[in-house]
Amino acid sequence: MSTVVITGAEQGLGLELARLYGQEGHRVVAGCLDPARPDIVRLAGECPGVTVHRLDVTRDGSVAAFADAVRSGPVDILVNNAGIHLRKWSPPDTVSFDDWEATLRVNTLGPARVSFALQRSLASAGGAKLVTISSDWGSVSNHPGTAYDYCSSKAAVNSVMRGIARNWAASGITVLLIHPGWMRTAMGGADAPNLPADSARRVKAVIDGASAADNGRYMDTEGNDMPW
Repeated sequence: MSTVVITGAEQGLGLELARLYGQEGHRVVAGCLDPARPDIVRLAGECPGVTVHRLDVTRDGSVAAFADAVRSGPVDILVNNAGIHLRKWSPPDTVSFDDWEATLRVNTLGPARVSFALQRSLASAGGAKLVTISSDWGSVSNHPGTAYDYCSSKAAVNSVMRGIARNWAASGITVLLIHPGWMRTAMGGADAPNLPADSARRVKAVIDGASAADNGRYMDTEGNDMPW
């Protein structure tokens, strides 16, 4: 069975991906800002292969400790899922630069920190997949004209991962950027059309079906290319 590492696994999409991989019998390492949340604690009790570790993707020490807990073997799949959207209902030109910086630390630098910390574990797997959960709002050409902080953080992480895709391909690592759809979560709100469990199944299908030919792609859950 594979080793699957998922960040932001205590709720929403991350939790549902951990559930799917855990139910299949994979070793799942769940990185959680709050590892005591009842849903992830319950899942770890139900699936023996799921282990839960505290992870703050904005802190070097936390990422290093998390990587130490993971490094007992190769990592077959890393899903950079942890993310925030602090000012989603604010008028477009109402800007908090503190919030903007916090968003970049989580959504852009966080995936970079975790990916670099686990680079050798991914390379040792032979055919690993490095997945970052992006967004259609990371598209520069289709910018919605709002949420400058969130949109720029996702566009920036897309750029980071495209660079990693170019440089790590020789190690057999396939990099994917996936827009999971608008989900009914604390971030997405109650009006979103997709339940996290349904989006997780579609995201997992894209991950499982991806090959080295997909390296560096930015796509939706139907496997269609997203506009950069």
